[in-house]
Amino acid sequence: MRESADRHALHFVVAAFILAASFFAPRANAQAPTPIQAYERWIEPVVSYLTIPHLHQKLDVFGGIDSAKANTFAWMGVTYAPMGTLAEDGWRLRFMGGMGRYSYQTSIAPGGINDANVFSGELLGGYRKTFDNIFGNALYVGAFAGLHYEDQILVYSDPSNPARGSEAGIKASLELYSRVWQRYIASAFGSVSTVLNKYYAKASLLYEFNETWALGGEIATMGDARYSEDRAGIAASLTWRRKIFVLSAGALENSGRGSGAYTTLSVYSPF
Repeated sequence: MRESADRHALHFVVAAFILAASFFAPRANAQAPTPIQAYERWIEPVVSYLTIPHLHQKLDVFGGIDSAKANTFAWMGVTYAPMGTLAEDGWRLRFMGGMGRYSYQTSIAPGGINDANVFSGELLGGYRKTFDNIFGNALYVGAFAGLHYEDQILVYSDPSNPARGSEAGIKASLELYSRVWQRYIASAFGSVSTVLNKYYAKASLLYEFNETWALGGEIATMGDARYSEDRAGIAASLTWRRKIFVLSAGALENSGRGSGAYTTLSVYSPF
């Protein structure tokens, strides 16, 4: 009964609001607008504001998930062009957050394997610049720097793990993207952070079969104060509705867990 009464009360408030809007709405002629017309007049600017026509040209949402023998990590972020659009050279703001879990060998944990939960966040500012006619093609370069925070919570307390706990610091990254020999796409990404001495670098070369599909290979290296890892694998990309979906898989060598396999799925826009 209480839920029904609340629902009726809500309907009454909405109806009263629409009728009030119809009464106070400016009149284009002597005839007063109907409640529906008044509602449309009120909601139209709200919808226009929330769906800003050119917002998709200034803001890009990206993300992904990485699963390997020793860790699983998912991330999501937003890149924003405060002036101009993402398709143009200019300043960028980027926010990214992620969370995951990893395991490593240690005698302090039962069974010799300890687990840790990881939470990460960063706020970077940077600039995207296009260099024309580099080996006959355009080279896109993006450089970023800003704040980085990470928290690693161990299941079993381990003073010997240098990456435990939380830390804040400075992070810098560099992105390169270029088309090579018409049908090849080369990309490279690298980042370093004062937080736990983290670093990451990856390079890939894909052959573009058409505007939708591409296939190639990649190599990567990463690590922090606790571990280091090297990777090599194949990568396939699908371009669909202004988004690029990249699925990669291959072999890895982890300093703490030995050899294994990895799979990564990432989604981003071609800017």
